[in-house]
Amino acid sequence: MHFQIRKNQRLAPFIVALLFFSVTLVVYYLTYPGYNTPYDYFVWLADAFIHGRLSLKEAPPRLTELIPFNGNIYVVYPPMPAILLIPFVAIWGVEFKQTLASIVLGAINVSLVYLIIRRLTSSESIRIWMTVLVAFSTIHWYIATIGSSWYLAHICSFFFLNLAIYETLGKKRPFLIGLLVGASYWSRLSTILGLPFFIVMLSDKWLSNSEEPFLKRIRLKPLIQLGLGTAVFVFLNLTYNYLRFGTPFDVAYTMLLTPSAQPWFDRGMFSLYYIPYHLSVILAKPPVFIDKPPYVVPSMQGLSVLVTTPAFIYSIFAGIRNRLAFACWSAIIPIALLIFTKAGTGWTQFGYRYAMDFYPFLILLTLRGIGSTLRWHHKLLICLGILTNTWGVLWINKFHWFDWWG
Repeated sequence: MHFQIRKNQRLAPFIVALLFFSVTLVVYYLTYPGYNTPYDYFVWLADAFIHGRLSLKEAPPRLTELIPFNGNIYVVYPPMPAILLIPFVAIWGVEFKQTLASIVLGAINVSLVYLIIRRLTSSESIRIWMTVLVAFSTIHWYIATIGSSWYLAHICSFFFLNLAIYETLGKKRPFLIGLLVGASYWSRLSTILGLPFFIVMLSDKWLSNSEEPFLKRIRLKPLIQLGLGTAVFVFLNLTYNYLRFGTPFDVAYTMLLTPSAQPWFDRGMFSLYYIPYHLSVILAKPPVFIDKPPYVVPSMQGLSVLVTTPAFIYSIFAGIRNRLAFACWSAIIPIALLIFTKAGTGWTQFGYRYAMDFYPFLILLTLRGIGSTLRWHHKLLICLGILTNTWGVLWINKFHWFDWWG
């Protein structure tokens, strides 16, 4: 009898996670545009990998962000999403719908967030509301339902980062955590700058509590294991670049620049000059108001994260003197600084998609800022975010009001 109770208690979290997966999957499927993304670069790259090639043998004309080099055609983006698609492309070929893979992985992300939140709070109400926030009160919903290669990369990196966080809050195996961070990096290169989060959160493994001087308290083995796990994918990326372009460095994006793109890259691919523009979008960009239906439309440049997810305001109340908050800020700040120096904000888009690179940490900060008691204003802001994201998803995916895009 007692064994059965304990067994049911162990299964309960996974049953709830499965329920979240199922509900999210249904909602995401019902609200996706109804057709596969035309920008399915990763399907074609997966097909190339299956046939032992790093380059595309052929590609439809709709795929314009490709790099011709030495008689071959290469995909510019890091290849981890394509690697995940290999089993499905092996079965269904290049007709496989990349958007459906994005929807399924997006639903998995939501259930994974629930399991993470369970490890940080004993309040089932907070667990449920925070999971609802991620599923329907953030741009994760919109990005998962579009499934283009740019967006699928975000969904994949979000998945691997959250797996790494889940492991960090559980068994804390440094090498595995490093591998997961590396897999996220091979989806979105900027997310490797989230590594400080894991170093801080694993400090109980590599830093002893003795009274000795700091340097003598350090145990190198866990740090080396974490670094080696990450280094696996760094080495793979260096090799991948070298085999394609004869250099280990990430030159693909610079090779993509053309004279027609110069107006958006007048200071180069990266510059401190771009930081104010990014800050104005991520913090203050409002919707666009027009004098005809539908009257309020998203700005294609992006929207403030406080417009798409008002509940993120609670992240500023998380403080910095506790380990979790300090770890989150130590990841968010370097990732944000990198993406803020990039030319362009990721448009056209709903919301500010580059922020997805640090969303896993921002979500934890928001949880910390909300505290141990869920109050009416917490629920109100989460619901406002649901309304905003419902508006954005339906505006783009179902009504196709592109002619009114602000």
